[in-house]
Amino acid sequence: MMRAFVAVDAISSGAISKLQSEIISSTGWSTRDVKPVESSNFHFTIIFLGELNDRESERIREKLSTVQFEPFTISYSGVGAFPTPAAARIIWIGVNNDGAAKLTELAGKVVSALSQLGYRPDKPFSSHLTVFRVKARRPISLGGLEKKYEGVSFATDVVEKVSLKKSDLTPSGPVYSNIYTVEAKK
Repeated sequence: MMRAFVAVDAISSGAISKLQSEIISSTGWSTRDVKPVESSNFHFTIIFLGELNDRESERIREKLSTVQFEPFTISYSGVGAFPTPAAARIIWIGVNNDGAAKLTELAGKVVSALSQLGYRPDKPFSSHLTVFRVKARRPISLGGLEKKYEGVSFATDVVEKVSLKKSDLTPSGPVYSNIYTVEAKK
């Protein structure tokens, strides 16, 4: 059995890591307050699948192989939080409107293919990339970060792959590895 999900990896990890450092520096948050997501784990989750056995994994690969899309560009911009900027548990960066629409379209294709096997997302796709998880017992406030970074572009990426990923939970955090990847048609 393996814990699995389908995602699009972020390629511009250096620029995103730089933004994480800038945010830590400007807010004064400590590692007691927030845990930065490791650059190797930056991704957009399309659908969480849960625990899969080998047969289920193979069936998912077969369905994913039918997903077709062309490469597209996204631009990372803006900072936000779930559930709200005043009571953050997850801090994320977003993407430009065109990139968000294309990511949502790709997510729709993936979900449509996997729904034939009975997989349904527990919530609608949101084009956000988690950069911090709040560790404190209570949520924290972004303190105006969302306004400071409104409309600011951090980096761009070309989305050319969507992957079935395995998540291994370790004491130092999750380790993700690609099991199967679908490449865009060029």
